[in-house]
Amino acid sequence: MTLKDFLLEPKNNFVAMEYYWLIMNRTFLVLLTDDYLIGVQGNGAIAVEGGKDIFASVNVKGINISVPISINYAKPYINKLVVRGDLSNPYSYLKAKYLEDIEDEDLMGDTFLKIKANFRINKREIKNVYHDSKKKWGMGYYPHDGKIYIETFDNKKKELIILGNQPGQEIVNWISGK
Repeated sequence: MTLKDFLLEPKNNFVAMEYYWLIMNRTFLVLLTDDYLIGVQGNGAIAVEGGKDIFASVNVKGINISVPISINYAKPYINKLVVRGDLSNPYSYLKAKYLEDIEDEDLMGDTFLKIKANFRINKREIKNVYHDSKKKWGMGYYPHDGKIYIETFDNKKKELIILGNQPGQEIVNWISGK
């Protein structure tokens, strides 16, 4: 099955963001099949347009210190990472180029998992899935319905931030088959 073969319908996909390396993020189009959750990376880092300074938290000998860092020099780069348009539409967070680059790849093949940060989770390996409606720190003005946590029997945990206007608890029900 390829991305071109997958018919996007209500209740068989959602768009979510994952944080990694503390503050970095990436966005996925998550496909729900009968047997798998398939995460197709649909965008790289996304930034929030903001003021002159950001605060970085530095841990020095067990003490957390917040340090202001000027981002004026980085403004042109950050502007390229800002999502514009209808922020309530979850598909606004995806970049066509990311999806076009992978549209002919076999989503069930090993090569798919080696491209970008794509993932595939067998539903039989899911121990627990739940929704936390609390807003995710660092999301700024981007609308989101909290986070979904997916725990597998091998004790791995994936946190996915539900972007735009999507129902987090309903997505949990779709994944759980309820």
